[in-house]
Amino acid sequence: EREARVGALEAMLRAGLDKAGTPGRKNAWFRTLARVALTPPTLAWLERVWAGEETVPGLVLSEPDYITLSLELAVRGTDGWRRILDEQEGRIENPDRLARFRFVRVALDADPSVRAAFFARLAKVEERRREPWVLEALSYLHHPLRAPASAAFVRPSLEMLEEIRRTGDIFFPKRWMDTTLAGHQSPEVARTVRAFLASRPDYPVRLRQIVLQAADELLRR
Repeated sequence: EREARVGALEAMLRAGLDKAGTPGRKNAWFRTLARVALTPPTLAWLERVWAGEETVPGLVLSEPDYITLSLELAVRGTDGWRRILDEQEGRIENPDRLARFRFVRVALDADPSVRAAFFARLAKVEERRREPWVLEALSYLHHPLRAPASAAFVRPSLEMLEEIRRTGDIFFPKRWMDTTLAGHQSPEVARTVRAFLASRPDYPVRLRQIVLQAADELLRR
């Protein structure tokens, strides 16, 4: 359904981008387009914008915008995705953004074994210290386009939740589950969530609520 509708959606967003009257509005249209684009012509155009080979009148992109664009291109498996990430890494001047980019980019690797190794790292509390970095990486790990492969990470993510509550920020368990499940729509993942909760009748009430809230749309399908 996404593939059937995306052409018309991209055209609508391009038209909105062209008509937007302020840099802020243009940026909002452009960011949305970058997050939903799927067709080869639009992805090629976005890559040209990222590379500086094409500009959009009135659109002002910051370093974070270019970083996000490179990640969005990579998660779509664009030809030359690794080159795009390598070049973007070389462009980043802010040291904090550079460290975050290096952490997150591993979650976008086209090799499933690399992504699995990255997820395994998150079992160590020291790898979860930078919680915003972890959440951004998870959003790409569980991106809808990667959902079939990342379904295998859902059960381990649920099993880690009690430790995450003990070792993380008070809001991190909810954000962990929201980000883990947001990209999933399959009956398989819904069964995983139900089976996990059914196997733990004495599971802490607060954590059960967090899981059910995060899985609400998934379980309604």
